[in-house]
Amino acid sequence: MSWFEECIHPEIRQSIRVDRPIFDGQTDFQSVSIFDNNLLGRVLVLDDAIQITEFDEHIYSESMVHIPMFSHPAPQRVLIIGAGDGTVLREVLKHETLTQVTMVEIDGALVKLCHEHLSDILQGAFDDPKLDLVIDDGAKYLRETDRAFDVIIIDSTDPDDNSTALFTDEFYTRCKARLAVGGIIVAQAGCPAYQPSIRTHMRERMQVHFKYGGFYHAAVPTYIGGLHAFSWASDVHDLNDIAERGNNKSPQELAQKLSARYYTGRSHKAAFYMEPE
Repeated sequence: MSWFEECIHPEIRQSIRVDRPIFDGQTDFQSVSIFDNNLLGRVLVLDDAIQITEFDEHIYSESMVHIPMFSHPAPQRVLIIGAGDGTVLREVLKHETLTQVTMVEIDGALVKLCHEHLSDILQGAFDDPKLDLVIDDGAKYLRETDRAFDVIIIDSTDPDDNSTALFTDEFYTRCKARLAVGGIIVAQAGCPAYQPSIRTHMRERMQVHFKYGGFYHAAVPTYIGGLHAFSWASDVHDLNDIAERGNNKSPQELAQKLSARYYTGRSHKAAFYMEPE
């Protein structure tokens, strides 16, 4: 029996028992470990940081996707940057208004590994005909594309050597340029308790380019600190106001139609009340 130990902060660690090793290796960009835990199910680790567990990945992916998608009146074209495990893609594909989703992931080997070892979780997402999968650097893709998107979802790892280009003023400026009129952008913003610098960065670098911006949150048990933040911005849609007023596109029945396990109209509204400040 072995244990995986994660250290998000020099003074805080958590351990998860490795009950069945599945894969342990290195791609051109990062280390990858996949294993089973009897409580959490299948676990994906990148560069010694937990990305998803089968037990609670739906809380993260449904929150990241359905809140901006239901805040937009009719999202047809979606851009996902990162999210190589495919769970965010799976949730985007559930929306009936969607006509095409472009997913840009720098690590093609990671996509193949997840396609192989996370197939039960992904429900065929990588095989969907609406998907345009681009194996490339997200920042480079934005510099070169002329496409416009209704929703842009940035599901990168925390700032490191592979994702530094996704945390610059130039990157967010290019994101805004590629948003269609009324577009919404959302990005993962780390643990507000233990990673406050990411939150500050999002406020000062991403949100400053838009008329509206802020954070919403979800409680993901596997992530150290429990509460995870998402940064959002738009020039047209105030997601705080939409959540407060309620959105008639996202009642309980619609969430059930999406086969959502966490997301409901109530969880949508609650996400904006979990503000730690």
